[in-house]
Amino acid sequence: MLWRNLGLIALFLFGVLLAIMLWLRWYTHHGQSLVLPDYIGEDLAMATKDARKKSFQITVIDSVFMVGKDGGVIIDQNPKGDSKVKQKRKIYVTVTKATPDKIPMGRLPVLYGKSYDRKKKELKQGFEINTRVVGRKYDPGAPEHILEVIYDGQTIVSGDVLRDDVLIEKGGTLEMILSKDTGGSLSMPDLTCKVYDEAVFLAQTLNLVVGDQTEDGTVANLDEAYVWKQAPEANTRVYTGDTIQIFLTQQRPDNCDEE
Repeated sequence: MLWRNLGLIALFLFGVLLAIMLWLRWYTHHGQSLVLPDYIGEDLAMATKDARKKSFQITVIDSVFMVGKDGGVIIDQNPKGDSKVKQKRKIYVTVTKATPDKIPMGRLPVLYGKSYDRKKKELKQGFEINTRVVGRKYDPGAPEHILEVIYDGQTIVSGDVLRDDVLIEKGGTLEMILSKDTGGSLSMPDLTCKVYDEAVFLAQTLNLVVGDQTEDGTVANLDEAYVWKQAPEANTRVYTGDTIQIFLTQQRPDNCDEE
C-alpha cells in the first residue's frame, strides 16, 4: 500500500511539473512578434488566404483605378511588409479596382482655343486622360490650337458646343481637331495706293507671303514707296500661305483716292 501511495504521489508531482513547464513555455512565447509578409503587388484573394494561414487578417480600406493594372491587386498595406507584429494583427490594404473612374467634362480645364501641347500635358498628368490628333482645319487664329474635341464618336467641345455632362473614363482618349494657318481661302485685298509697310502688314495679317517687290526705278525710300500694282489683282480668290507680288513707285499714283 505504501508503494502504491508513493507511486500516486510521484505521478501527481510529475503531472504538476509537466503542467508548469507547458505553462512556462506558453507564457514565454505568448505575444511573440512575427514578421509580416509584404503583400504589395499580390492578388487580394491569394494574399487573404496566405494571411489567414499565418493568423493575420486583411481588411480593404480603399480601392482605386490604375490605368494598365488589373483589379484586385494590393498596392499599399499598413503595417508595411517585414514589420514585426503580433498574431491576429489586422493588415489594412488598398487595392486596384477593375472599373475606371469617370470624370465629368466640366471638371477638365478649358480646351477650346487652347494650345494642344499644353492641354495634352495637363490632361495626362492631372487626369490620366490621353489625347490624339485626328485632323486639322484652317482657322485665322494661331496654329496647333484646339478647335474640336471628340469622345466616343461625339463632338463634346467646339466653337458652339460644350457638353459639361459627359463622363470621361480615366485612361480614355479624347480625339482633337486642331487649327492650321494654311488652306483657307479669302478675297485678295486691294493693296494699291498703300505705302510699302502698310501693304506688307496687311498681307501678313491675312497669312499671305509678300514675294517679289518690283521697283520702277524712282524708288529712293522703300518705307515711303507706294504700291501701284499687285498680283493677283484685288478681289480674286487666294489661299492663306500664297505668295503675292507688289509693284512699287516713289510717288503716290494719280488714280488713288484723296486721303
